[in-house]
Formats: sequence, C-alpha cells, structure tokens
Amino acid sequence: MRFVKTSAAFVFVLTLAVAELSSGQAPRLADSRSGQAPRLADARSGQAGAYWCSMHPDVRGEAGARCPLCGMALVPRPATLDAYWLDLAEGMPAPVVGRTQRLRFVVRDPHTGAPVRSFTLLHERLLHLFIISHDLTYFTHVHPRIEQDGTFEEPVTLPRAGAYRLIADFSPEGGAPQLLQKTIVTAGYRGSLRAGAAPPVDIADKTIDGLRVSLSATEPIAGREQLVTFAVADASTGKDVADLEPFLGAPGHLLIVGSDLLTATHSHPVLELSGVAGPEVVFQVLFPRAGVYRMWVQFQRQGHVVTAPFTVRASHK
Repeated sequence: MRFVKTSAAFVFVLTLAVAELSSGQAPRLADSRSGQAPRLADARSGQAGAYWCSMHPDVRGEAGARCPLCGMALVPRPATLDAYWLDLAEGMPAPVVGRTQRLRFVVRDPHTGAPVRSFTLLHERLLHLFIISHDLTYFTHVHPRIEQDGTFEEPVTLPRAGAYRLIADFSPEGGAPQLLQKTIVTAGYRGSLRAGAAPPVDIADKTIDGLRVSLSATEPIAGREQLVTFAVADASTGKDVADLEPFLGAPGHLLIVGSDLLTATHSHPVLELSGVAGPEVVFQVLFPRAGVYRMWVQFQRQGHVVTAPFTVRASHK
C-alpha cells in the first residue's frame, strides 16, 4: 500500500515507502479476529537484504524471494528515494467532453527533469493510471503505452465537463515506488477545482455483471491500520464465488481516495488472509485522518473486470 498527498490542484507527493524507510518502522498486519497487529515473524527481514517489495517496502529479503503479503517478487532496493513528478506532454490540448482523445504525459526525473524511460514492472504493468472526477462519481483504471521518448499515451473519453484527477502508480528503475497525482480540466471548463461536497456514506452490497460484492468494514478508524474485507457471491444464486481470476497479478485491486482529494492509496490483498479465487478478499488499509473516503474495489471473473464503489466515513475512536 502506498500513500499520496496532494496540494491544491497540482501534484505534491509523499510516498509511503519513503516514510517507512525514514522512520525505520514497519507496518503491521492486523489479526482479523483480535484486531491486534502481530509481527510476521521471520517473513519480513528488515535487518538485512538488498531486495524489497515495491508494494511493502518494509519487507526485505534476497534475490528470488517473494513478499509474504502480496506475493510480488522482491526487487533491488532503489538507489534514490526522491519523489519524481508527473507532467502533461507539451502541446497536449484540454480534453473535449464526450470526444475520445489521447491523454499524453511524462514522468520526470527529480534531478534532471528529463522524461523517465525505464520502469520496473508493477503488477504486470509499467504504470497503473487511475482517472477519477473531482466529485468522485467517475472512475477508470487503465495502463498507458509508453513511447520511445518516454511519453505515455492513453485514449480517454471524459463524460462531462469538470476537473479530473490523474493518479499514477509506478516504479521507476533505480528509484522508489511512486504514487503521483495531477489534475486536468476539460476544454472550456471555468468551474472550481476544489473538491466537491463529501458523498453520502454507501456501504450497501453492489451487484455488477452478475457478481454481488459486500463490504464488511462499516466503522473504519482514522489513523490506524486495519483490515477491510470484501465478500463476493453469485448474484443470481447467492452462493459464494470461488472462481475469481488473477487481475494484474493479484486477487483484486483497491483504490481509496479522500473526499477532500488530499489523500489516495492503491492497495493489493493480503494473501495470507484472502481466498485467491474468493469468496473473501482482504486488504490492509490506513485512513490517515477522519473524514469520508470513496473506495473502488476491482475483481476479475470469467475474463471481465468488475468495479464496485463504496463510501465510508472514518472516525476517531
């Protein structure tokens, strides 16, 4: 899980990986029954190891090892922990509502400003891009293609006028994992770039493409790592689903965005507590402050990706 914070409408990045390394502390895995957070004995060797998990940087080991939390192969620890930045490609016009256009952007080196061309695969892709509207009603998860000059391109069709947040998740070669944000606006839009009113809490079951998705965590606590469990069932029969397919190398993906647009996290399931094919998929999450959060959880079944939105309110205990 990585954490990103933004300032105003443009990008300001905090990478959880950097915070974890700077503090010397490792996130802990909460027990689903007791609510306590025991250490994963011996599995997370923070004392030694030149390799780490790009999703869980406190997990250390040797070449060829895999993360006990998400199953990703450990990669060499980065030479730099500096934050990169996200920049729209020169000359890219503002998107026109309802028209398919190519979104073009680059990732820039924090020291030289040059476009970055080398990336490490992160869950089977060089870059995961989430596009969400500022009112949190629109969501898409895509994987832009990179050109030889380092420009990423992705055809997009934005449904209505307004401001949209780009959230890019990637791991530059030789650098720390990054989760960057930037806001774009549609052509002719003159409205506010601020976040809209917080959406109402919505934890009701969602039925999408024959799959019923239920959320178990109804009272999240701000500032505390905790488990969020999603249960999946067949909508027509009500029976638990046990045929989920790997989606980009994981049983599921979860994006959480605060209604104030200040924070976002992209998480993958805790494998030790999740069913690889269902019916329960468990994520370890952190709501950094009290407030309303929109969550989009994604699963794949029978070749189709299902996205289910939920809205929760995190409160102080």
